[in-house]
Amino acid sequence: MDLDKLRLARSLYYQCFGELFIFSFSKQRLASLNDCLKVMKENLFDESLIDSFDILLENSKTKLNLFFNEYDNLFLSFKNSIPTTFSYLEEGFENSRALICVREILMKSKIRRNENFFKDSEDNIGFCFFLMSEFLKQEELLAKELFEKVINQSIDEFIILILEHQEAKLYKEIAYILGAFIEFERSCFGLSKNTKTISKKVQNDLSRSEFLRREANKKRRVGEKS
Repeated sequence: MDLDKLRLARSLYYQCFGELFIFSFSKQRLASLNDCLKVMKENLFDESLIDSFDILLENSKTKLNLFFNEYDNLFLSFKNSIPTTFSYLEEGFENSRALICVREILMKSKIRRNENFFKDSEDNIGFCFFLMSEFLKQEELLAKELFEKVINQSIDEFIILILEHQEAKLYKEIAYILGAFIEFERSCFGLSKNTKTISKKVQNDLSRSEFLRREANKKRRVGEKS
């Protein structure tokens, strides 16, 4: 196995995920998505993902507006929006441990956030994926540190929130690929899935996960009655 080629292929995956999970007003937003997905499919690490890639490739040719609209519905809507920072996913509020950790890792590198392009904080999921892409090209030790200390802590919850969201269609396929890729990354870094959870109080002394579970059950019961 050519480890350099593997490292660059992983970097490409992170770059594509970064573009899919960060907001931008740029007219070039997702302009290279189709080409990127083609290369990702050529460097497939899990044969079960072929159908997901085919669905995304079919829509990324001429229907990029579907990706934009679904992104807005999932991450920018006023109701049931999915958090896009590792701080909120991990602890239930912004600017917490994850943000401090990303900034500390950044200080060890020559990379800095371009505030003209990246409007969100450094612990934004898309920005962290871009960082992983660059670290794998330049500073692999920092890539492992960022993955272990930040991404691995709460990325599984993020994936589950997408898979369970009623508006998720194309992003559900993206979540399938991301989930398999994260498992692959854990094997590359010699890490296991994070099993520790931090109680995130959000309403009536319920943790965030328990609150979401009860809300989902409530909606299901209402649907059954109707």
